[in-house]
Amino acid sequence: MIISAVLLVLAILLIGGLLFWRTQNSEVTQMRQVDVYAEQMRGLERDCAKGVLADDELDSMRAEIGRRMIAAAKAETNPAAKTSGAGLWTLLVVSGAACILGAVIYAQVGSPTVKDTPIAARYAQSDALKAKRLSQTKAEAQAPALSSEQDPTYVQLVTELRAALETRPDDIQGHELLAKSESRLGNYAKAHAAQARVLQLKGEAASPDEWYTYAELLIIAADTYISTNAEAALNQTLRRDPNHKMALFRVGMYFDAIGRPDRTFGIWRKLLEAGPESAPYIPLIRRTVSDLAMIAGVDYEPPAVKGPSAEDIENAADMSTDDRRAMISGMVTGLADRLATEGGPAPDWAQLILAYGVLGEIDTAQEIFNEALQLFKERPTDLEILRQAAVNVGLMQ
Repeated sequence: MIISAVLLVLAILLIGGLLFWRTQNSEVTQMRQVDVYAEQMRGLERDCAKGVLADDELDSMRAEIGRRMIAAAKAETNPAAKTSGAGLWTLLVVSGAACILGAVIYAQVGSPTVKDTPIAARYAQSDALKAKRLSQTKAEAQAPALSSEQDPTYVQLVTELRAALETRPDDIQGHELLAKSESRLGNYAKAHAAQARVLQLKGEAASPDEWYTYAELLIIAADTYISTNAEAALNQTLRRDPNHKMALFRVGMYFDAIGRPDRTFGIWRKLLEAGPESAPYIPLIRRTVSDLAMIAGVDYEPPAVKGPSAEDIENAADMSTDDRRAMISGMVTGLADRLATEGGPAPDWAQLILAYGVLGEIDTAQEIFNEALQLFKERPTDLEILRQAAVNVGLMQ
């Protein structure tokens, strides 16, 4: 009876405090009246000693004041007794009402024999949503039609490829090429059909990536909706590779769609902490993981965004210009945002300077360097770190 006990204690404290205040206030008022009469009595004696009052006047006034003192003294005890009796009855009535109210509330929302209804209802709702997931055919029927201009020559080549495979239905490489070609044309329904044929021909030899490709084509064809067919394809991917990151990301999206954001949080938290920061799904996870944690009832602080390490930058030197720029840009964006909003230690600023240098954005690197110099102008050790980064990208000699 936790709720009723709390209400009872609160009622007792409140009523007891009120009664104590009333009693104290009553006693003070009555004692002041008696004291006034006593002071008047002492004043009469002083006046008599001074010769201001005659003896007969003194006796008469002393008798009157004495009667008033006796009446005041009686009033000191009788009303208090009445107040005490009334307060006791009030305390009993209110306490009883508090116990009844607490018992009623506890019986409705806190009975130990009742299961956790909110969680049970949430799980039931999730099961209902899962049962109502559309098949791929229905999901594609609801997806908006896609149209784009295509190279007529390329369209003709794909048409010929389709015709050729009708006579060679067991040509695995041909169907793999057809799946990629149809996808390039935006014919995702035909693309996942071709990929399905690849999986059928390969059987258990099909790789996790091939199953994920099939799942992704299903999802794109349904305008990002994860149908029952796509869910099954993702499960096949994870059966072969439980750590397949893109499949895990999509499964997280699926759980969120069926009302289980707590499971989405568990999956996406691991992806976020594993990285890398340049992974295509990281920005979305970073934007939503705190909200997911709150819904899941977990006190979670996402890891800070890290910039490209020295090893990352060194490896980027062997890449093509476009690949290097794409990789480092993804890393730099998060680091730059964090330093601009939250700040960070000198090594992080040095990383950002180096990254912009590798990207060829020398002016931006110079701006970051100048800003960092102002922030760390009173820290000689940090300034040396920043200057070394500036030397490495050609900002200083």
